[in-house]
Amino acid sequence: MPAEGAPAEGPPADDDARSVIGAAFTVLRSLRERGPSRVSDLQRACGLPRTTVHRLLCQLQAVDAVRRTEGRWSIGPLLVELGSGPFAEPGEPGLRHVARRPLLDLARASGALVAISVETAGHGLVLDVLPSVRPLKGPEPRPGMALHPDELAPLGLDVSRVASVRAHHRAHRGDLRPVLDLGHADPRVTCVAAPLRISARDVGAVWVMLPGAADVSDAVVGATWRTARRIAAELPGSGSSG
Repeated sequence: MPAEGAPAEGPPADDDARSVIGAAFTVLRSLRERGPSRVSDLQRACGLPRTTVHRLLCQLQAVDAVRRTEGRWSIGPLLVELGSGPFAEPGEPGLRHVARRPLLDLARASGALVAISVETAGHGLVLDVLPSVRPLKGPEPRPGMALHPDELAPLGLDVSRVASVRAHHRAHRGDLRPVLDLGHADPRVTCVAAPLRISARDVGAVWVMLPGAADVSDAVVGATWRTARRIAAELPGSGSSG
């Protein structure tokens, strides 16, 4: 027991720790809202010193909570996995959890690479990927990958041609018809992306990728579309319709 007048035992820097955690979440919220950003952008948005923002980002990067591509920072794969996307409510299964079984069924039925993406702050983010039976010759998506020009351009991809991004745009318009890309984004890959309505505000896409720029069967297109509808129907409080 400490002597009278002596400092109480316990973490001596509780307030400092809370301050650091609070600042880290401020940075993460800003990334969630803004999408891929430079340190200077986050500094202004968060109202924190540049050195503080940079230090926090480096610490978060060490645990895969954020990632850096072409000078811009974005949400990393750890937060994608832990949070199951930014859409889960307390006590409810998140998108990644809900989507896992339907994606596995689609992968088995199609033999294709299967992925699901969400849109956050106007930019796509790959949430989960199941590899294909046949390896693709083109670049493959990975969980936590930003569907953003800074990340896609080095891979030789034009973001405006990427089927999943186009499917996000369709979902915003309420158009749930699948997007077919027969080698336009990458001549080595065929892609089918089904728009996904996650809520009244949030959208995503379920997509399959097959090697080669060949026609794709109606069965694969239909299975991809049905998988997106199934996921939307199983989401708690989903705003999907029609």
